[in-house]
Amino acid sequence: MVEKKTLGSARFPLVEISGQPYQMGWMYGQKCHQLIREFVKDFDDIILPRQVREKGRKIVQQAIPLVRKYAPELYEEMEGIAAGTGLPLEEIFKLNCSSELYAWLGCEWSRRHTTVQDACTSFALSQKDGSLVAWNMDWWPKWQKYLVLLHGIPDFGQRFLCVAMAGALGRPGLAEKIALAANYLPYRAKPSSIEPETHWSGPGVPYNILSRMILQQRSTEQALKLLRKVPRMACVNYTIGDWQGNIVCVETLPSEMAIITSEEKLLVHANNYHSSQFHGFSEKEQEKHDPRAWFGRQILRKKDTIGKKEIYLAQRAHFPGKPAGICRHVSSKDKSMTLLSFVAEVGKKKMTVAYGPPCQHRFFPYTL
Repeated sequence: MVEKKTLGSARFPLVEISGQPYQMGWMYGQKCHQLIREFVKDFDDIILPRQVREKGRKIVQQAIPLVRKYAPELYEEMEGIAAGTGLPLEEIFKLNCSSELYAWLGCEWSRRHTTVQDACTSFALSQKDGSLVAWNMDWWPKWQKYLVLLHGIPDFGQRFLCVAMAGALGRPGLAEKIALAANYLPYRAKPSSIEPETHWSGPGVPYNILSRMILQQRSTEQALKLLRKVPRMACVNYTIGDWQGNIVCVETLPSEMAIITSEEKLLVHANNYHSSQFHGFSEKEQEKHDPRAWFGRQILRKKDTIGKKEIYLAQRAHFPGKPAGICRHVSSKDKSMTLLSFVAEVGKKKMTVAYGPPCQHRFFPYTL
């Protein structure tokens, strides 16, 4: 009872968009006009140092033809956002490339550690009535004021609820038949690499846009077919669950992918490779090298049954004797924090979302 009284009640803005792709984008741009303009103004200062901005813009522009090829309807939606805000399309497109630009910057400056974001923890649970997919989104606190929840009702295709930085197409979330969580991985241009690389592999479809593409699929199998087909720019683990209870983690490089399944019907992933295909860490090694994934798994394995409440417990967990863990807080040693958490119930078409570190905030319900 004491915990409930102390939990915060802040919420993210809910932005409802509907219609054809261009119309959805225009509505988004109109409803978030000021916030998107502020984000565009601050974006370069947050992610792109002045001395590499022009080169970074060219990196972004190289991805545009691939997005037009693989996701023309989402490119059209970005055109609508640009029209709704009165901003150049290139600026809207760049908002979808924050993770890619961060990885590229590490390659450009030959700094391996900056190709890695120690950010996000994802969960998937297979249940009789569908999948439960959960996410802690971790990154720098300065991003949080730009986050919104997009509720999309397209004329054709599935309804969806997803997280987005204002003006971007989206990140993980829930659709009628599928849900997605994700976490960044150390950048590797090719699977033979063991250490993070500083060689940039070139253009692909950005993570934000690929997230929306995954949420258009009607099954985990369809999502896997999509990931096999589409070239990527960043190294990301996609944790996916569908309405039939099929769950996977998919570790992706720009042109390679590795699929991880689980006989115990539970998957937890964070920020290092687990697959042997990519020289990943064994479960024993993850205790040291991917501790949030390991810790989350141990918490849930101790439960007789696992459901939404048990996932909340894992999302709010701190390492024993430590001020943070899966739930993260800014400190002198940790510049990232948990910006939001969600639990998506695919079979029930419901998602609960907490603002900021979930140990301090309530989960509020949303439906498709």
